[in-house]
Amino acid sequence: MEQATASQIPGDGTFLVGREARPGTYRSAGPSEALADCYWARLKGTTGDLSEVIANGSGKGPATITVLATDKAFQTSGCQTWKRLS
Repeated sequence: MEQATASQIPGDGTFLVGREARPGTYRSAGPSEALADCYWARLKGTTGDLSEVIANGSGKGPATITVLATDKAFQTSGCQTWKRLS
């Protein structure tokens, strides 16, 4: 799995906020494959329980999200790389 850096988060994986992903606003150009969806979720835990989802979304176009310092993790699937805007 690709590693997150200070300025971007790979399009697939679950990344711990503060350790593997910095809080901030990120933008993805959309799905990594044609006809697929780009899914993302801000999480308050990492057990996989649905109650841990703070906010999520999916779509076929570009997406912008803000990861907060209070989030436990950021999960993404099928997306192009998330690039940090601020």
